[in-house]
Amino acid sequence: MHFATVPLQAPTARLTTYLEEPISVLGCLHSTVSKFGLTCPAHFFIVEHGTALLGMDLIKGLKLQFDGHKVLSPPHVASVCTLSSPPLKDVRLGCVKYFTHKVNVSDSVLPIRCKLRRLPFSVRDAVSIELRRLPEADVIEEIDSSPWVSPVMVVQKKTGGIRMCVDLRGPNKAITVDSYPLPHMEVMMTLLQGADTFSTIDLESAYHQVPLHEDSRDLTAFITHKGLFRFKRVPYGLASAPAAFQKMIAIILDGLQNVANYLDDIIVWGRTVQEHDLALQNVLQRLRDAGLQLNNSKCQFRKQSLKFLGHKVTAQGIQVDQEHLSAILDAPVPSDAVQLRSLIGLLSWYNKFIPNFASVVVPLRACLKAENGFCWSEDAQNSLTEVKKLLVNSPALALFHPEWQVVISTDASAYGLGAVFSQIVRSCPSGSIAFASRTLSTAEQKYSTVEKEALACVWAVEKWRTYLWGRRFILRTDHQALTTLLTTKGTDCAGMRIARWATRLLCFDYSVEYRAGSENYTADCLSRLPLPFVSDTTSDAEPEFVTLVSTALTAISKEEFATASASCPELSALRMQISRSWPASLSALDPVLQPYYKLRAELSVQADFVFRGARLIVPGALRDSLVHIAHEGHQGIVRTKQRLRDIYWWPKMDINVMDKIAACQLCLSLDKTTKVSQVPLQPVPLPSAPWEKLAIDIVGPFETAVWDCRYAITLTDYYSKWPEVAFTASITTKQVTSFLTTVFSRHGNPTTIVSDNGPQFTSPEFAAFLKGRNIAHVRTANYHPSANGAVERFHRVLKSTIQSAILQSASWKVTVTDFLQVYRATPHAITGVSPFELLHGRKMRTSLDVLAPPSAVLDPSQLRKRVLARQEHMKLRFDHSRHVRPTCMHVMKAHPKFTPPVEVKEKVGSYTYLLEDGKKWHASCLAPVPDVASKGTGDTETEQGKPSHAFLSGTSESVPPGKCQSRKPAWLTDYVS
Repeated sequence: MHFATVPLQAPTARLTTYLEEPISVLGCLHSTVSKFGLTCPAHFFIVEHGTALLGMDLIKGLKLQFDGHKVLSPPHVASVCTLSSPPLKDVRLGCVKYFTHKVNVSDSVLPIRCKLRRLPFSVRDAVSIELRRLPEADVIEEIDSSPWVSPVMVVQKKTGGIRMCVDLRGPNKAITVDSYPLPHMEVMMTLLQGADTFSTIDLESAYHQVPLHEDSRDLTAFITHKGLFRFKRVPYGLASAPAAFQKMIAIILDGLQNVANYLDDIIVWGRTVQEHDLALQNVLQRLRDAGLQLNNSKCQFRKQSLKFLGHKVTAQGIQVDQEHLSAILDAPVPSDAVQLRSLIGLLSWYNKFIPNFASVVVPLRACLKAENGFCWSEDAQNSLTEVKKLLVNSPALALFHPEWQVVISTDASAYGLGAVFSQIVRSCPSGSIAFASRTLSTAEQKYSTVEKEALACVWAVEKWRTYLWGRRFILRTDHQALTTLLTTKGTDCAGMRIARWATRLLCFDYSVEYRAGSENYTADCLSRLPLPFVSDTTSDAEPEFVTLVSTALTAISKEEFATASASCPELSALRMQISRSWPASLSALDPVLQPYYKLRAELSVQADFVFRGARLIVPGALRDSLVHIAHEGHQGIVRTKQRLRDIYWWPKMDINVMDKIAACQLCLSLDKTTKVSQVPLQPVPLPSAPWEKLAIDIVGPFETAVWDCRYAITLTDYYSKWPEVAFTASITTKQVTSFLTTVFSRHGNPTTIVSDNGPQFTSPEFAAFLKGRNIAHVRTANYHPSANGAVERFHRVLKSTIQSAILQSASWKVTVTDFLQVYRATPHAITGVSPFELLHGRKMRTSLDVLAPPSAVLDPSQLRKRVLARQEHMKLRFDHSRHVRPTCMHVMKAHPKFTPPVEVKEKVGSYTYLLEDGKKWHASCLAPVPDVASKGTGDTETEQGKPSHAFLSGTSESVPPGKCQSRKPAWLTDYVS
């Protein structure tokens, strides 16, 4: 129809497309349409261009009928595809409508300007042609300047041409990538189940059809020999491009059936040719309306099998792409580790097609672990040949059908897990859908057989959770015990680990079936030939603990209680007394029954059981057993008595409970009221000369320090109090010996060096270092830092200096160096003389000295008297105000304070003891074993293992807690006592 001479009326409505794009309406026309003898009035909207649309009013008025299966025929498919491409004379690419990509750039990253990379002369002409073509296609534009400048690189195509690329690694560091997810390969393939006709659509230079926002274009600027350019469309290599493009295509195709895409690769399918053609027409129409241009040479229409994402897709399932397979078969032997990793990565893409893939590539992976570097062995060559053979003969994997019965077959071997995902339709297997295997970790290999089999089940179910959750499936195993252990009917019989795994499966609806290993061949093979284990955030590997398991306490039955009650002489006499009248006085009663006299009004006999009110009176033979049962959770005395009082009673029950709990070694270890031994201060004698006896220690780590100041090694001279400090990044034995070597080169070797029991000081290397210099090594008692008080006291001053450096934002090393000069020149509180003067025999000249400092005249006897006087004064104050604390080390919440008893073997110092387990402890870390415990365990002495105390019994050197003497008040002085 032609409307050039027809008068049009003003439009009566505003029209838009399904993407809310306004449609330009030229006018309206009212007319009458006749067809097949029928006449119907119609209202037409006249637009500039586009396909004519017939409204429902005309379809119903003219009684038109359409056969949906004949709407699209093969010629139409080709014509629609052709219409999706511009005329040959138009060199511009398609440009998507309504979408503009704006890149989110972090302000914290400064722009990077790269220099021009000179291109080889052989490709310069080809690059020049590309730089002329891209502006004509409206992809790039020339500019004068940009804060971001990236270099150009050239890649050789298979056809012999070149592909010009921009190295955008610099700008990508500043880009905040959209978190829109890319579809998973397995999920996409599941959608194809039941389809027998397929088509794939490829977009021409897909990213280049998406316009780039004006504010983001400078980010893509690149330098060439022709000048500076920037992209007007989204370039390849931009970090934010994949997620943004996937999101855009998903929006364009939203609502359409039988279509999925992975970036610019679009697949359309149908269960029939008609269903496929209708879906294809809808997809092509959407793409054309969006302004996207297709790459006709790469599109495939109405195929029974085609290539998609490296796989061959057919109605029977998915197979290995023969083109990719040819690349693997023709691949040369790797010459280095990088090429081998690339080859293994390519092979791993197809591992789901090969049940025993992991075992075949073991020799290949061994080449990567060679101690002497990469070495291609004969086993590796045989492995590569075998995996190529397996790929050629690999089976096709069936596609998941949501209506068919799912079967998960699992198995476990000594070092691996295996699983097979399959389905059953009409009681017949439909084929394997996926294979999986993995290696057990070192901890998991220590599990029992039943635990490994249970782990295989849990791992397989959670691996395929996407397919299994919300549907009934069969979990098949060759370990018959799991048919009850992994179900609700058998959880009570399972161990703690299996019971916990069973709770993880409670959200699934499944049944466990047993199948012998001979019938479960595939899963059994996978478990014995597993993939290498890759740890994740939800690893089932657990730390191993060695636990002392005691015999479980057995509950007392009613029959046992009745038997014990009947055979108890005390209760037999009590029953007889209750049946008679009680005497008038207590003295007239049998001594055995006297404790019951005051309670006689509450006593009664019911069915040969004696009650005090509603509580049972326990026969003597069962009292200890009931106390043990009530104390099973090792609660305190009060709570144990409360448990018993609700049900039972017997004379002196409270005393029995207290005695039993006081004899419980575990409760003694946990008792917070147990006091350690109070030990008086033990001064260290002053050495006979400077630099004769040294103390060494390590302080740190400092959280706010720079990397090379996280720790500080400190050294102090017992005689002169001269300190040495060295900052270090690590605290290995090598660092300590290097520090000592430097110090000894200045001052010489000492006679003795004192340290704690840190691993740096107990290592064989440190012992060899001291032995080579003829230096005696003295280690303090475990967890008794005050034994090395000389250096520990210096740490307090050193930490204050570091804190001042932090507050002033000053260099730690400079601040500590200045502090050491002042410290060495200042008279010490103990000696009254500066460390410098005692060590060097002269005074240090400092900035305070106007004249040369006078020569020092030191009297060793006076020095020794002063030191002894100061030490006696400190000892008097310390011993007088001594308050014992449970421990000076950190005790974690889940750990007990004390260990079980350990006997003292030898006294090796004034207050230091060697125990039977070979450990040396100071008396301040030991506590006596209570007498009540000694009655049950013998006279034993215990020590404190990390992090708890030990017990020490009957040491004469222990200082008892001080007691205040009670004095008679003044107002009672007139009374005679």
